[in-house]
Amino acid sequence: MTGTTRHRLLGAILSLAVALTGLVVAAPMSAAADTRPPSAPRVSLDRWLTPKKVHFSGTRQWRPRATWTAARDDRRVSGYQVQVKFPGGRWHRPHNRAWRSPDRLRYRGVVLNPGEQMCLRVRARDQAGNVSAWSKRRCTSAPLVPLEDFDHDRTIVRDSGAGTHPFAVVSKRNKAVPRTDARVSGVRGVRVSVRTGPSSGRMKVYVGKRYLGTVDARSSTTRWRGVKLTIPADQARTGRLRFVPVTKKPVKVRFVWPIG
Repeated sequence: MTGTTRHRLLGAILSLAVALTGLVVAAPMSAAADTRPPSAPRVSLDRWLTPKKVHFSGTRQWRPRATWTAARDDRRVSGYQVQVKFPGGRWHRPHNRAWRSPDRLRYRGVVLNPGEQMCLRVRARDQAGNVSAWSKRRCTSAPLVPLEDFDHDRTIVRDSGAGTHPFAVVSKRNKAVPRTDARVSGVRGVRVSVRTGPSSGRMKVYVGKRYLGTVDARSSTTRWRGVKLTIPADQARTGRLRFVPVTKKPVKVRFVWPIG
């Protein structure tokens, strides 16, 4: 073998070795697994569902609409999972559906009746199977109205005129203590719409025998106002909501949203 041939052969061998080395080094990089999960979606859900119109006729049910932002991922999100939870229950997939289309960033599949509550959360999954953290939970409540949902034998109901929602009158001048007609599950608080003003009074609110707090409707301004009362979540109770008067001056209660 001549010197020139030998040099050519050695050059070819070295070139092949370099090429193989490049393949060996590059292979792990090209086959690197995607282990980074998508970002958690941000969910929006109406907290206090709007009462039905005064002259509404039909079944009083609500279908709260949840929407969420698209999750961010290095490659591509392949789907979203929705879970819902009711007071006293566990998180579960509605309709037992595991993953939803990545192009559908909304959900409206749960029906709530008066006084019912629901919480919802969402997470994302990418094409490699990585799953994001759950979004922050968002909760919603359907309202109770005195004319339909309070014990008629214990509640005095009035209205402010045609086309207005009736309200319950809570006052020590009345013998009976207003309460809801049915028991409400897993209550850790309420939001009540009351009429404030110089002629308004105070009342205590209970779920069963558990005291939730006192509503003071006395004010120099006359208007409908929302007041929220809560207790620790681990002290939630199931029972009828009771509105116990503290004063002869009345507290007018128009809507009640249980908080679970």
